[in-house]
Amino acid sequence: MIFGTGIDIVNIERIAGMVDRWGDLFLGRVFTEREIVWCRKRTRPPECFAIRFAAKEAFLKAIGRGLRNGIQWTDIEVENDPLGKPLFSFHRKAKEVLKIQRITKAFLTLSHERPYAVAHVILVGNTCLPRPQSGPGPDRQGSKPFSTKPKRGTR
Repeated sequence: MIFGTGIDIVNIERIAGMVDRWGDLFLGRVFTEREIVWCRKRTRPPECFAIRFAAKEAFLKAIGRGLRNGIQWTDIEVENDPLGKPLFSFHRKAKEVLKIQRITKAFLTLSHERPYAVAHVILVGNTCLPRPQSGPGPDRQGSKPFSTKPKRGTR
C-alpha cells in the first residue's frame, strides 16, 4: 500500500552557489561522505549534489514530517546500483521512522535538465497507519470524500 509520495525540484545553480559559499560546511551537513566523494568524481558535481538534495527533500515530503523529530539530512543517502539506478540508504533516525511507520520500500526517480533537477519518491508499506491530519479533509470542514460509485438515478 502506498504510504506517501513526494516530489521536489531544485535549481542546480542555487545548490552550486551554496557549495561555493559554504563549501565543506554545507556539504557535510547535507550529504554523507560517500555522496560527497561520488559527486566530486562526476563531470558536473553541482548537478549531482542538486539531484541528491532534491531526492532528500522529496523523501521528507513523502514521509510527511520534514526534518522534525530528529531526522538529519545525512540520515538519508542516495546511491546508485551497479547499473546506475538510484536508490536510498537510510541511517539512524530515518531508518527508525521507516520501521515505526512499517515502510518497506522507497521508489526513487531522478532527472535533470539545466537549470533544474527533480526527484520523485513513492513510499510503500505493509499497512496504512493514520497520519497526522491538518487542513480540510473528509472528516473536517472543506471537502468531501471521493467516491467512484455513480449517484442513484444516473447512468
